[in-house]
Amino acid sequence: MLDTQGRNEPDTLNSDTPEQDLPALDIPKHERRVQTVIQDLPVETLCGRISRGALILQPEFQRNFVWNSTKASRLIESLLLNIPIPVVYVAEAAGGKQDVVDGQQRLTSISAFVAGTFPGPSGQKRDFKLSGLQVLNELNGKRFSDLDSATQNLILEATLRVIVIKAESHPDVKFEVFERLNLGAEKLNDQELRNCVYRGRYNTLLAQISQYKPFLDIQGLSAPHNRMADRQLILRFFALQRLTHLHYRGNMKQVMNRELEDHRDPSDAALKHLEELFTRSIDMAWAVFGPRAFRRYQPGTATQPDGMWEERLNFALWDTLLYTFSFYQKSDIIPNADRIYEEFLDVMTYDATFAEYVTSTGDKADRVRYRADTWRRRMDAVVGPPRSDSRTFSRKLKKALFEADSSCAICSQQIQTLDDAEVDHIVHYWRGGQTIPENARLTHRYCNRARGGRED
Repeated sequence: MLDTQGRNEPDTLNSDTPEQDLPALDIPKHERRVQTVIQDLPVETLCGRISRGALILQPEFQRNFVWNSTKASRLIESLLLNIPIPVVYVAEAAGGKQDVVDGQQRLTSISAFVAGTFPGPSGQKRDFKLSGLQVLNELNGKRFSDLDSATQNLILEATLRVIVIKAESHPDVKFEVFERLNLGAEKLNDQELRNCVYRGRYNTLLAQISQYKPFLDIQGLSAPHNRMADRQLILRFFALQRLTHLHYRGNMKQVMNRELEDHRDPSDAALKHLEELFTRSIDMAWAVFGPRAFRRYQPGTATQPDGMWEERLNFALWDTLLYTFSFYQKSDIIPNADRIYEEFLDVMTYDATFAEYVTSTGDKADRVRYRADTWRRRMDAVVGPPRSDSRTFSRKLKKALFEADSSCAICSQQIQTLDDAEVDHIVHYWRGGQTIPENARLTHRYCNRARGGRED
């Protein structure tokens, strides 16, 4: 189960795959160097860029500002004492803007002091007065506006070294740079780094659907994970579902990077499709397994005949089960939920290779393909091939039913216009009902929606 406090668990938060199992990155030789520009910029210039939105301190992917006022004040003191400040890294983004990659806390502290307000939790702000200064203690309690002009100029004219990572740098090389920047600090996990590199509407979607209630229930969470582990799970699913297990060649980290790089700003229709694909697949997983979804089952032994379920969500089962569910409709799965559950217990008990490939770490291509092929065959044996028929009746049929008898099958009153009418499945589609005239009835659009019981 994911840790709601954000503590790192061995193979869920820190990395996608243990380092010893990662294949080499597939990067052309001529693109293996990151392209950078070094700039020494005055505080005044940096504050100006921040205030007009050209330098983005805290895009939605970044962690919150966490420094207290004393730590921020001592950074200001360091500027006044001419103590070197660590290098700031920024990355070129769309529209000529730059995203802060490393140095967010420092730049936020400096710009906040110059602006006069200290950023607090949930957007709360208060006067930024220096505190906790040990050398220039006479400045304690002073705002920027309280300082004399000479002291203000010392701050505004202090320079910070900024390394700009150019947009044309290869995205996987750029990702490695961001990852290594965090080695000496509180290490960001892969998804936090990924969000830093591949900013766009796709990231916004990941944040949005991480709040989906059945998904939270499956993880055992009451709110989205504060270290983005849930977003990484969603991205794994989308990346593998688009690529398919047949074309997967290994290195899930690189596959997820490429998914965000190539599709960072999808159309509205594409975003809607992704959201519906994920929520539908999660609904099916919850219908079959409930809170045991994506957990490993260990069968009993001669000495301990009782089997047991692991509590923590298993990445291999996440990839395998959710990926397979995505090719079906609820009408395929829900009537067969109990049989699918039993089939899973059977494959975990009697297919030693499947159980091994679920247990072992790593995302090697042969293991991903074996798990996907094996489970798909099992699903087909229980459910049959995924349904391809539409769930929507034609307007032609609606018109024919309306002209034959315009009364509502639910309230029995007359339907006044064709647009107020809706064709409903007599046997629900999600229960296996077919989209054929024999399974159709005419209802008020309102009555049908108010009745409930529909799949959506």
